[in-house]
Amino acid sequence: MIARLRPAGALLAAVAAWAVGLLLLALAGLGGRVGLHPGNAALAPPVPEVRLESVGSRLGPAPDYLEVGNRPLLSPERRPPAIEDGEGAGNAPLDAELTSVLIAGEVKLAILQAREGGTSRRVRLGELVEGTAWRLVELEPRRAILEGPEGRRELALRVFNGVGGEPVTQVAAPVVPGAPPAQRAPASPAAPVATPAAGAPGGEPGPTAAAEPAQSVPVTPEQQVEAIRRRIEARRAQRAAEAAAERAAQDGAKQVE
Repeated sequence: MIARLRPAGALLAAVAAWAVGLLLLALAGLGGRVGLHPGNAALAPPVPEVRLESVGSRLGPAPDYLEVGNRPLLSPERRPPAIEDGEGAGNAPLDAELTSVLIAGEVKLAILQAREGGTSRRVRLGELVEGTAWRLVELEPRRAILEGPEGRRELALRVFNGVGGEPVTQVAAPVVPGAPPAQRAPASPAAPVATPAAGAPGGEPGPTAAAEPAQSVPVTPEQQVEAIRRRIEARRAQRAAEAAAERAAQDGAKQVE
């Protein structure tokens, strides 16, 4: 019968037989005479004695480390860096004007330039202006507020005053036939035409008809704003005229079809 069992079945049968035999031995008194060993102080290991002794500081006194500060290891000259006196550097006056403002998300900085043509300096919000004791505390699109020894100072954004540079170019939009008058842009002022001098043969200008050099007239901020507004209106009128011409062409094509 055992020969007919599979290997797994034979293994299970052997384990079951071993368990039954162990149970019978336990019922017969196997392990009943096993007990605790009687106490014997000679067999116990002795308890080690611990003695505590006071130990002083191993670092030594602070004066022993003064040489480390006088000769730093990572310095090429083995000398501590010179510390500038902040009193003289921070008393520099703030003679600058606000030329640019950058506000993009968390980045807020202003660009200041000296009034006498100095270099530009970038100052972030909350930082000191280089070489002065003035700090940028508030920044808006067209002004900056700084705090310093003299209190608070407000700097307005510098704008073009009309002196120097090139005049504003007048752009005239093309007039489309049939377009409403409101869409037509104002024409640019015509350039002055030189008239021939009297008594000159063939209409040629005489020696007294030489064109005098044009005198540069300063442009006020109001005139500059008005010129910019006219350019914007001209551009809008030009786009509207082009759109109207395109729609008229499309309507004509549909009628032909």
